[in-house]
Amino acid sequence: MKNVFSLATLAAVLATLASAAPTQFDKRVAGGPLVATVGAEFFTVVDQANPNTPAVGSQTAVIQRKNGNNEKDTLVSFDLTGVARTAGSTCNLIIRNPTTVTGSGHTQLFTLGGPISANTPLTFYQHPFYDQYAGEYNVNLNGDSNAIDVFSIPCRFDAKSQYVFRPQNDNDYITFTQGANTGAFIEVRN
Repeated sequence: MKNVFSLATLAAVLATLASAAPTQFDKRVAGGPLVATVGAEFFTVVDQANPNTPAVGSQTAVIQRKNGNNEKDTLVSFDLTGVARTAGSTCNLIIRNPTTVTGSGHTQLFTLGGPISANTPLTFYQHPFYDQYAGEYNVNLNGDSNAIDVFSIPCRFDAKSQYVFRPQNDNDYITFTQGANTGAFIEVRN
């Protein structure tokens, strides 16, 4: 039986399929028009190397693990209570223009099992439990992070939306400071 496709035809078909694949931005906008972009209120960094040292809210996040140790997790709070919404609203997490990204550049996101505030001291051993897995993100040094496996996170409009960033791999270091175009954001779409 004779081959139906030439190598050039196969390459053209594969290129067409690849160009039709949805991008990260396409997956975000699939939730509808952008209604609001809400920046983080504060970050609280808890440190495995100093597990009993209390930390309070700041504007700088650190997500770190060195050789499987010295983990630093960042608890984060967003206030979506004043955002217009519908029953079909979706939320997407984005880390934009971080200061430092080394290692894999991946972080995991989990919901928190209890509330946090900027003034309440937390430690590596004393903080709300890490509850539901909310996705893995590839953090890009210039631009927006990309969701790896979960493209929409739970929207909380009745209370603060609070999460924790944890390192994904053994040698990761990611930092960012909250600003107008830098830091962690939730995009709300309807």
